[in-house]
Amino acid sequence: MKNLIKILGTYAFVILPAITFAHPGHGHDNPLSPEHYLGNPVHAIPVALTVAAAGFLIVWKIWKTRNETKK
Repeated sequence: MKNLIKILGTYAFVILPAITFAHPGHGHDNPLSPEHYLGNPVHAIPVALTVAAAGFLIVWKIWKTRNETKK
């Protein structure tokens, strides 16, 4: 688990600052709208990776809890 936290921390430290830069398309639509975040790959890919990581951690925690209660 510590290795996973180190990997995610490294990912956040290296990748996330690049997401904060403006990209083509700013100014054409509302930058705070859901369509902006889901329609632009610059935002959609990190959102999808975050949702996938959260889902993985939730499923892993449930699986671990169920296996510990069976013992």
